Amino acid sequence: MNTPVIHCIDGPVGRIETASLLCDLLQPMPEQALLILHPHPLHGGTMGNKVVTTIARVARDAGLPAVAFNFRGAGRSEGVWDHGEGELMDSFHVASLMVRHGVSKLCLAGFSFGGSIAARLIQTIRNERLDVEVIDLIQVAPAVENFPIEHSALGNVPRTVIYNEDDDVVDPQAIHAYAIGVQAQLIHASTGGHFFHGELTRLKEVISSHYLQRGIV
Repeated sequence: MNTPVIHCIDGPVGRIETASLLCDLLQPMPEQALLILHPHPLHGGTMGNKVVTTIARVARDAGLPAVAFNFRGAGRSEGVWDHGEGELMDSFHVASLMVRHGVSKLCLAGFSFGGSIAARLIQTIRNERLDVEVIDLIQVAPAVENFPIEHSALGNVPRTVIYNEDDDVVDPQAIHAYAIGVQAQLIHASTGGHFFHGELTRLKEVISSHYLQRGIV
């Protein structure tokens, strides 16, 4: 299945637009799947972002079922920007639906704002006692300055941080310090900026290699 299955599901404040690859969010789900979170919706971020779709293609090509969705106010999702709190609720809502339909091992990946929300989602899953094991976290250029992450929130989930040293949106030194602080596997390159311009093929190879090394695919 190379074409995503699109559904608009009921969310905390209205419709949430979702896209599923190699699975169907409204049907029985596989035991293991990936949830991908997109960048800041007020700055043009949607699940159609090129970094997000690159991650999705890696998952598809590796046979890892994946789900992405638009945060409130992005795409066809209803609601308005809620400074990260409502967006976290949206993420938990989609993750809960994945679990309800069969996912017991959840991988998370997020880009920029989505990278920060993905980390916070781990703590929410634990607090709400959602019956799922988070087995992997990938954060691409996480927005750790504007949306900081409590280091304890990650628990013992294996985490990888990917960024470029010429990031022009998030201070690369802040990303580096965060990655060291949470003892994440750190993958960085000198060029590509925040959006990995001209470097999406490299990003795809890095993430594909990561999933293979971790035995996820």
